[in-house]
Amino acid sequence: MCICIKCGCFSCKNTSGERDEKGGAADCVDIMLAILLPPAGIYKKEGCTGRFWANVVLTILGIAPGSIHAVICILCK
Repeated sequence: MCICIKCGCFSCKNTSGERDEKGGAADCVDIMLAILLPPAGIYKKEGCTGRFWANVVLTILGIAPGSIHAVICILCK
């Protein structure tokens, strides 16, 4: 299964390069920020939500759980 970087879908039929109606395409900057500084990546994408605070707790417990959670949240939004 492949994830489209342009629009964030799993099977891209959108060849125009525009974002889909969900409004959230994960680009390389979002993913790198989620790996290097997980709470900042989620905050940039969603703002101060419950997912953000859950990621802060996971990042305090370890960088790996926080990074995994952030990447999943950014790709599945």
